Order: sequence, then C-alpha cells, then structure tokens
Amino acid sequence: MSINSTSKKYRSFLLLLIFFFSGFAALIYQVIWQRWLVFYTGISSVSISLIVSAFMAGLGLGYLAGGQLADRVGKNRPILLFVLAELGIGVFALVSKSIIYDWLYQSNALEGGSNFQIYLILFLILLFPTFLMGLSLPLLSKAFEEKKSENQANYISLLYFTNTLGAAAGTLITAFVLIRAIGFENAVRLGASFNFLCAATAGVIYYFETRSSSLTSTEITSETLNLEKKQTIFSWNRNFIYWIIQYTISGFMAICFEILWFRMIETMMKSLALTFSIILTIYLAMMAIGTYTGVRFAKKFKGNRLKLFLNAQYTLYIYTIGSILFLQWAVSDIQALSFLFDYFKSYEALFTPKIVLSTMLFIPLFLMAVPTFIMGFSFTISQLIIQDKFDEVGRKVGWLQFMNIVGSTIGAWFVTLIGFNYLGTALTIKSIGLIGLIYVVVLHRHRFNSLFSRIIMAFSLLLAVFLLPTNEKFWMKLSGMTEKQNFILEEDETALSFIKIGGDESLVFINGLGQSMFPFSKDKTHITLGAIPALLHPNPLDIGIIGLGSACTLFNAGGRAETKNLDCFEVIVNQPAAVYEYIKRTKDSAAYRIMKDKRVNLILQDGRYFLHRNPKLYDIIEADALRPKSSYSGNLYSIEYFQLLKSRLKKGGMAITWGATGRIREGFAKVFPYIYEIDSFMIIGSSQEINFDEELILKRVENSFTKNYYSQANINIKEVLVRVLKTKKVIQNGVTMQTKRFNSDMWPKDEFDFGRVWAKILGENDSYL
Repeated sequence: MSINSTSKKYRSFLLLLIFFFSGFAALIYQVIWQRWLVFYTGISSVSISLIVSAFMAGLGLGYLAGGQLADRVGKNRPILLFVLAELGIGVFALVSKSIIYDWLYQSNALEGGSNFQIYLILFLILLFPTFLMGLSLPLLSKAFEEKKSENQANYISLLYFTNTLGAAAGTLITAFVLIRAIGFENAVRLGASFNFLCAATAGVIYYFETRSSSLTSTEITSETLNLEKKQTIFSWNRNFIYWIIQYTISGFMAICFEILWFRMIETMMKSLALTFSIILTIYLAMMAIGTYTGVRFAKKFKGNRLKLFLNAQYTLYIYTIGSILFLQWAVSDIQALSFLFDYFKSYEALFTPKIVLSTMLFIPLFLMAVPTFIMGFSFTISQLIIQDKFDEVGRKVGWLQFMNIVGSTIGAWFVTLIGFNYLGTALTIKSIGLIGLIYVVVLHRHRFNSLFSRIIMAFSLLLAVFLLPTNEKFWMKLSGMTEKQNFILEEDETALSFIKIGGDESLVFINGLGQSMFPFSKDKTHITLGAIPALLHPNPLDIGIIGLGSACTLFNAGGRAETKNLDCFEVIVNQPAAVYEYIKRTKDSAAYRIMKDKRVNLILQDGRYFLHRNPKLYDIIEADALRPKSSYSGNLYSIEYFQLLKSRLKKGGMAITWGATGRIREGFAKVFPYIYEIDSFMIIGSSQEINFDEELILKRVENSFTKNYYSQANINIKEVLVRVLKTKKVIQNGVTMQTKRFNSDMWPKDEFDFGRVWAKILGENDSYL
C-alpha cells in the first residue's frame, strides 16, 4: 500500500469520525430547539408537527443544494464547503437562544396566526442551520473518489452510518445526561463546540488533501475543464426515477411508523418526559446498525441486490404489522405477560425493574428494532445499486435524500391530520401496512421468488392487516380493558383520551396515565385544588384553570355565586368529547352541570401560551396537578411560568400549584412573597397577604348557592374546608426567597431528573409519584 493511499485511508476515517459528532450536535439542537419553539407555538401535536416539518424542509433543501454543489465545485472543494457549513451551524447555535426564545417568544416579535403562517415563521427561523445540516451528506459523499463504484456506495453508507449513530448518541445523552447536568443553553453550546471541532478537523483534512493533490491550479488543462463541464450533465433515466419514488415512499412509511410507534409506546410507558428520546434513540441506533451491517454483508453477497432489497422492504412491512398484532394478543393471553396488562390498566406509572425494562426497552425494541434495522440495511443496498458514476454521486444522494424528506413531511401530516383524526391508530397502521403489497407486485414483475412465494407473501400481509382489531379493541388491549361498554375512547392529533368506567369510580386517562376521576365526590385532591382557593378569595370574579381532565377541579372552582367567568384551558382537544360521552352513559348530573355552565369558557389550547399572548387578569389561576416527570411539565413548573402567573393576577389574586418537589416550592417562593401550603400538597402564592379568617371563610359555605352547588355532587364542602384549614402552613410571609434551587425554562431539572426513579428501580419500590 502506497503512502498516499494510507494517508487517504486515515483521512477518510477521520471524516467519518467527525461526521459522528456532527450528527451528535444536530440531535442536541433538534431536541432543544423543539422545546424552545414550543413556547412560541404552544404545546400540541400540531405545533410539534409544524416544528418537525419546518426542520425537515430545511434539511431537504440542503440535501438538494448540497448534491448540486458537490458535483460542480471540483476536487477537494466539497470538504471546504463542509467546513463552512459546520462553522455556520455552530455560529447559529450560539445565538439560537437569543433568536428562538428571547426574540421570537419573550418579546412577541412575530405574531402567529394560521398554521400556515406559523409554519412559515418556523421554516424561516430554522432554514439557515437546517439547510447547512442538509448540505453535509452530499458534500462528504464526494470528499474522496473511489476506484470502484461499489466502494463509493459503501463510503456513502458509512457516512450515513456514523452520522446516524452520532444522532442516536446525541438523542440519548442529551435527554439522560446533558439536560439534567447542564441545562438547555449549555447543551447547545456544547453542540456548537462539536461543530467547530468538526470544522477545524475537516479544515486540516482539506489542507492536506489540497497539498497532496497531483492536480494544482497551474496544471489545469483543457481536458480537465472539459471533464468538469461534462460533470454538470445529469442523466434522469427511468431507473433513477423509480428510486426517487422508492425513497419518497420510504420516507413516508418511516415517519408514519415512527409517529404510530410513539403513540403506542408513550401510552404503554404512561407518558414520561424521556419517552420521545428513548424511541428516537432506538430508531436511529438500529438504523445505523442496519446500515453498517449492510456494508459488511454486501461485500460477501453474490446474489441479485434488487431482489434482496425488495424482499427486505416486504419483510419490514410484514414484521411491523405482525409484531403489533402479536403484542396485542400476548399482553392479554400469555400468562407470563399478565403483569403488563395489569400495568396498562393501572392509574399511576410504576417503576419496578420488570415494568421499566418491559415498557422502556423490551417492547420498544420488539416493535422497532427489526424495521429500523431493515431501513438502514436497505439504504446501503440501494446505494450499491444506484451509485454507478462518480460524477453524479452528489446529485444522486441529494435528490434521493430530498425526496425522502418530502415523503417524510407528507407522512407526518397524513398521520397527524388524517390518521389520528379520522382513521384512528389501528386503521392508520392497516393503511400504511398495505403499502407493502407494492413490493410483492415489483417482485412479481421481475419474476423474483417463486409464484407460490409471492402469493404467500401477499396473502400473509393481507391476513395480518385484516387481523388487526378495530381502533376501540386495539386500545382496549393496550389499556388493560376487557369490557367495551365500560371503555370510552377519544383520539385525535392532540392525544389519546380514555375513561374507564367502574362501579364506585371511573378513571380518566391521557396517553395511558391517570389524571382524575368520577364522581367528583371521590376525587379529594381535585376538590381541594378547585374549591379551597375559590372559598378563600373574597371576590373571585375571574378564575383560570389549566387542564380539564374530568372537570372536577373546574367544578369545584365554580362554587361561588360571585364567580362570573371560569376559563378552562385544555390542550387535549378531544377531552371535552370524552367527558360528554361519560355524561351520556352515566347521567352524571354534576359533570353535566359544569360542562353546560354558562360561566365556563373552554379554551382548547396551551394555557401558558394563552396567558403569554393575552393580557387578561384573573383573581385565581391554577394548573391542575401535573406530574413533574411528565412530558413538558417543566413548562408549568418553571420560574418564568410563575412570573407569568404573577403578571396575570389582579390585586389580591392567587396562583395555585402542586408543590411536588423542593425545586417547585423554592421557585414559587422566589416569585411570590406570600406562600401558603394546604393539605401538604397544594401551594398558594400571592403578592398580598391572604386573609385566613376561619369564621369568615366558613360563613361563605353557608351561602345558598354554594351549599346547593356542592351538594349536587354529594360533596360536603364544609367538612372538607374544616379539615384542610387545619393543615394550613405559612411558608413565606412577605419576603421572596433568595434561592438558586428552582426549575427554569432553560433548565427544567425536575422533568429530567430521574435519579430518584433509578434509585427506586434498584430498591424495587412499587410506585413513584
């Protein structure tokens, strides 16, 4: 081996290594920028789809432009452009907090509007960094010229492998380590340092490649110029158009299954902050492993690569449908897995080793590992088939990845707006699964496999799709229910709502996690949250409640005749429909009264978003109890949120939160000078001292409106009031706390602090609050 070839090998390896860190940084940004942009858009599946679509659009345009540039700029220049791209990404990352959070959100610089207007704003904000990210793969695909087209395809696949593996590591480490240890802003700075490191290292490679090049600027001949001119001609043959279609279908399928897997696994996990990161890590890691396996396998494989590719694609679809079908059957019919059925039925999240390993590792791997492995494997095989001319490498990679992004964008909106809203999860899975028949048809057209095999393949896929149950039965299995008449299901793009009707009590669930219950008289926590502040306040005209649930908090907040407006903010759009269906089936008069109360104004959007955008003032504002480990809970427990509450209170107004952790309590105390604890869990804050004259407060419950109101729900409000007033503690009396121990928008420590959870797992405790 010559010195030049050895040097080239090391430089190639070094480029692969830095592309790992480029992928790592990209996922730091995706995870954190999405969190920051949600402050501007509000929390909802639609807003998150808008953010993801805007992110992907920039990547797609970058892929397209990168492919064109890579084939036109000449030898070694793609590496130089990669250096500039990494520098640009790093610079944007350093100012991203100022742009996205400070300018776009805090200063209300750009008003939203329709979904299209919001999308356009997000697209323009993210275009610069995502465009530069998209440039990278096509550019590096042309960094080195291999003598054999097969080696060039393998090099592209190795680039894809290292970048995807870096992305998987970035997702995992960001969620489990970086956010917890250093917060959002410092994590983004770390990502920027990776980009600068990549740029510096690639710059060194560019220097040595240019120096060692046998062709210098003074040696350019007419023959070379003719060659460069020739390289601009791109052959749009029929085979390449077929691959364009395939990559579009592949992108559509991949994002559809990813979103569907997320809904299923989130519901089985019971909606934790780490759910998305766990799913995305498995998705990316297995895709990376599949890509690398494809490179190794292809070196020994002597058969027809197209046949291999088509059979792999069919296997992806049949396994995806079959694994979901098997899981549906297994959790209810296999005795050894009965603990899962019981867990799905339960109200709280449990953190025993068996539950954690099953829901966070084994089930996600079972559902996702094989299909995502095949996705990566298929990428390698397809590149080996497609890449036959070095002059067209960049454009082929660029066009294929661009169309893959187009398919992904269409798929994201199909599942979000059509699948969840009109078809339901089960029928959406069936619809996507039927795409697998395309590969059976293509196998038949090429006469690959025997006729009998092709018939069996088509029949097996159709049978698996047919056997998948209806949407209601599908979710009954994954929520631990067996009796259809006791199960209420509402599903749309925002979430999955269940109500499980029981004899003495009926439980309300959002994405598998218990939220509240019926009848209202049974729900002591939400009685306290709703009724006590309303009875403490001397004149609660306007009350804001964040979260509907069963409407128990809302009902109990409405017990004063003085109250004229009850604004209830609910981000789960289908939740009112679930409550109305419960009322229809059970004739619950208290629930019916509050849902039909003329004072109630249901505002179906993110409560924090509404308060930030609207100057309306309230006498009482409270967020219904949200577990600190739930997704996006940090947005309702941060010091910035508490400051927002303070700015939206009238004189003498009260803010109420659940004091679930020390950080929440201290952050609350840093904002409000007067802090009171009620019933050991509810924290009331105000800028003015609250009058706890017990005689005066008890007198309020003797009001005829109040007595009749609570008696309709069989709530002995006087008994409740006497009990909880005895638990009152003055936490702070006129002076705000000076503390650094709190949650912030830039560092939601409680949401991502799973140290106590792991301790409970190791100690085999059965529950976690």
